[in-house]
Amino acid sequence: MRVVKKINNNVAVCVDNNNHELIAFGKGISFPEIPYELDDLSIIQRTFYGVNESCIDLLKKIPEDIFGIAAKIVDLARAKIDIEMNPNIVFTLADHIQFALQRNETYMNIKMPFTHEIEHFYELEMEVAKEAVRYINAKKNVSLPYEEVFGIAFHFINAERIRRDMSQEIDDEKVVEDVTRIIEEELRLQIDKSGFNYSRFVSHIYYLLKRKNTNTQMSTDNLKIFESMKEEFPSIYKCVYTIKIYLSGSLDWDVNEEELMYLMLHVNRLCSRLDSN
Repeated sequence: MRVVKKINNNVAVCVDNNNHELIAFGKGISFPEIPYELDDLSIIQRTFYGVNESCIDLLKKIPEDIFGIAAKIVDLARAKIDIEMNPNIVFTLADHIQFALQRNETYMNIKMPFTHEIEHFYELEMEVAKEAVRYINAKKNVSLPYEEVFGIAFHFINAERIRRDMSQEIDDEKVVEDVTRIIEEELRLQIDKSGFNYSRFVSHIYYLLKRKNTNTQMSTDNLKIFESMKEEFPSIYKCVYTIKIYLSGSLDWDVNEEELMYLMLHVNRLCSRLDSN
């Protein structure tokens, strides 16, 4: 195996003997001068193939122990859920766990919409997600709220490679393109569409589109957060309200306040963390 690029002291981009690129975790793997041939493969703790370039940047921002926790959870999920998963799930899940821990520190407990649907239609994913939250709590000595189970189950659902009708896929891509254009125009920025932040945002839009026929009512706690966000981020609210009008006209979909709040969260997170020109 050849080490070709340092990510941090314990993570590197490598090329195996079949000339396939991978991400390797191993203590001190990037200490020697790079590039070099790694003869002692015993130092390798984990390898990841097929990782999107946009996910690699996360390795510099998220602590290694969070990636270790995410990897263990994905191992459990793959053992129990007999469906092929996107190889990037460890990275997206690590990002989610880090964000959940940050929210927990600030006592920001947001109730997810669609929980009833997830609980009843994705029982296996929910079972694994419950184990995942227990594992995170034990490893990080925290007490994440039960709602985090739904967030983690969502990541499994989103990572499962399910065959989709091609015409529906094209329609959804058109909606994502239009929503992206609205954000860029309303907030006067240019979104880096090759970055991880945008990939994460797109995955949430696809999920929202899949759930558009549900009729959920906003909880009291979420309503307070929604009203607070409208006051704190008026430009974001104006942007998502424009998206609401677009979705109403193009899909005959009356986006409710619960969905609007989640759009605000994801648009705000996208804009606060993307690299824009």
